[in-house]
Amino acid sequence: MLNDDGTAKAPKDWTRKPAAALIWWCVPIALGVSADFLTSSSRIVAAVWAVAFAWMGVGCLLNARRCHRLHCYISGPVLLVGALAVGLLGVGAITPGPHTLNNTISITSVLALFSFVPEVIWGRYGRRKRLN
Repeated sequence: MLNDDGTAKAPKDWTRKPAAALIWWCVPIALGVSADFLTSSSRIVAAVWAVAFAWMGVGCLLNARRCHRLHCYISGPVLLVGALAVGLLGVGAITPGPHTLNNTISITSVLALFSFVPEVIWGRYGRRKRLN
């Protein structure tokens, strides 16, 4: 459903529902941060972050499909690419330097946060052409 100005209605947006936001984004972030503090194994940290980024990326893409949120169209692919990169680091497919894992996690997180900037410029929800 659309508002009068052609934008998607916000009630479909999972970020506006506390339970959905908690499940799709808050819990994965908390698990990733917890893994950083609770284990010294970089493979475990990489595995937890890879799953967390993948989970959040899927949540963003599903939310983008539901409500056409601009941030989700951008952050979904960013988080999935971050999950792939962190996963490759975790299994040793990419030879890491001493800070490569932390840098990859940080870069993915910062890019996902920067994906809110276009919403300030163009609005939160994408516009669909009306068929009249």
